[in-house]
Amino acid sequence: MTLTKEQFKQQKIGVGERVAYSCSNFGGNLVYATISSFATYFYTDSVGIAAATVGTMMLIARIFDAFSDVAMGGIIDRTHRKQGQAKPWLVWSILPLVVSLVLVFIMPASWGSTAKVVYMYITYIWSAVFCYTASSLSAVSMQSLMTGSGNERMKLNAIYQIMGFVAIILVNMLTSNLAGIMGWTMLSVVYAVIATVMLLITAIGCKERKHLVVQEEQAEVSESKVSFKEGLPLLLKSKYTWIVLILSVMNYITVGSFNAGGVYYATYIYGNASLFGLMTIAGMLPTIILSSIVPYVGAKLGKRNTLVLGYILQAIGYAIVQFWGTSLPMMILGLAIKGTALAAAAGLLIPMIGDVIEYGERTTGKRLDGLTNAVATCGIKVGTGLGAALVGWMLAWGGYVADAEQSASSILAMKLLVGGIPAICGVAGIFIALLFDIEKKSAAK
Repeated sequence: MTLTKEQFKQQKIGVGERVAYSCSNFGGNLVYATISSFATYFYTDSVGIAAATVGTMMLIARIFDAFSDVAMGGIIDRTHRKQGQAKPWLVWSILPLVVSLVLVFIMPASWGSTAKVVYMYITYIWSAVFCYTASSLSAVSMQSLMTGSGNERMKLNAIYQIMGFVAIILVNMLTSNLAGIMGWTMLSVVYAVIATVMLLITAIGCKERKHLVVQEEQAEVSESKVSFKEGLPLLLKSKYTWIVLILSVMNYITVGSFNAGGVYYATYIYGNASLFGLMTIAGMLPTIILSSIVPYVGAKLGKRNTLVLGYILQAIGYAIVQFWGTSLPMMILGLAIKGTALAAAAGLLIPMIGDVIEYGERTTGKRLDGLTNAVATCGIKVGTGLGAALVGWMLAWGGYVADAEQSASSILAMKLLVGGIPAICGVAGIFIALLFDIEKKSAAK
């Protein structure tokens, strides 16, 4: 089967294939949300590693991550198989990814401090830098390779994001209680099995189509194969690449800071770790409900304007959390407003990457699916890692002591992690999103 460029540009994605594609985000987040939300807590409170040591490890892992995403993006761009460019890597990464989850959570508390730290570095970096990079970047890259339609990509991304949020809610609601009942190792095995099934559904149910497009001129064939050395400078010259990267970093500093810091907030401010699940629901339920309409709002108002509105709401919601969050009803209100904002950011950022890819192809003659998506996933993981690193550093700054009554400075650190820092990221996001004028330039072509 072959397609013309116009057929690919108009390619519709059926409901069944959308659902199958979304399973990759459920499976991936079952692994990554567990690690990003609970690895710090596991390291500090279960096996006794110092919070500052954990924070530094998170930062070092993110430095490696920046290189691994770009390298993986180049690999995807140079992959040409019957299944396509990204899907083969999604399939090959399943087993390493799920095994890496189990490895993170099998560290015995009886080990010496040096052995614990060394094992933490090896297993966390293996999971986050290598395994999750291959899986998540492959899944994200598939969007622009399944269809050339911007509206279809927004619809595809909407259900993809919803399934990811469902996974995060379940992880944050259930993990603390289940870990107490089953233990961290057995729980990680259960999550790994479920993640494997979900990722296999994506592998079986989704199809790349970009490689089926008939190249009309021989020159186009040669142009489609861009070397890493040639592609990276082209990518970095584009201001839109940097906008997507910075927004990704800030979005996921917010996610990483809240997710990794929220369990401490619930434990030491509310006195009940299980309330972290309620906090997650309050923040994610509006996102899930509204994600399905974001493609239509984005098409009506434009991606940039919708995103700016989202960042305004993010700043407002997290400001409420910072100043009045010790009251649970006010916490829920602030997180509900934040959840509305997250629907815009989560629903539009990946489709915006597709716009950057196609704008770059029109202006340079080179299509860089893997490398461009690598920028966004690099931003996601750097942001998540920085958010998690901030948890370790801020807790150390506040004088956090595990399983003890916390000082005023420690409580302040927890408040900043779930409220103040995300609010600042929201304000910055408003001004950066305003620079994304690619829709206006594309319409003028």
